[in-house]
Amino acid sequence: FIFFFPGGYTWSLFLAMAGSHLFIYGYDYYKVLRQIPRCDYVAYDVEWCCQAMFAPVVGIMAAALVFKSNCESGYHCVRGDLLVLVSGAAWALHTTVHILLLIYVVPMFGRTVKKHPEIVVPYWVAAEHIPSTWFSANPVNCLRSKYFYKHDPPCDYYFPGKESLMRENEKLGCHFKRLTTGFRFDLASARSAQSWSEEAKRSPA
Repeated sequence: FIFFFPGGYTWSLFLAMAGSHLFIYGYDYYKVLRQIPRCDYVAYDVEWCCQAMFAPVVGIMAAALVFKSNCESGYHCVRGDLLVLVSGAAWALHTTVHILLLIYVVPMFGRTVKKHPEIVVPYWVAAEHIPSTWFSANPVNCLRSKYFYKHDPPCDYYFPGKESLMRENEKLGCHFKRLTTGFRFDLASARSAQSWSEEAKRSPA
């Protein structure tokens, strides 16, 4: 209620809030760059929900503006319950407009995501370029490979940022080559593998 009934510590309170936000921003910036190996943003849903949750919160500022400007020079002047209704209407109007902008206007400025053509490749071709597979991303499978079956080398567990430590063992389905440059999927080799697999299907057994 600080916007409706400000006290004598408004400036100090807001300065403390600004300092707290700067600290949180700096800490998150440091943590993301030095502690988080990778971020995957698969959808915009979480960001959209956060923006939508801001709508009623920011709407309080609109209601406070109507409440504090009441009976000021050049502004409206209402009293009693009508002032509460007008302030509530300002809150509801802002919240509605905020949500409508998120639904209809914001998507107009988004980038179009290009769809990649579907390519069918053998597992071993994809596993040479993608370190995270069903085998390496399964901790139980990696522990069983090392301590129960005692494979040499065992199936190494995939951890983002530690791909260079993964060892190759084709018998276990671990085809990732750690000496290759980069960990992105090679589209050219995938297409050649696809043509190879199609030729193998056409050729008589």
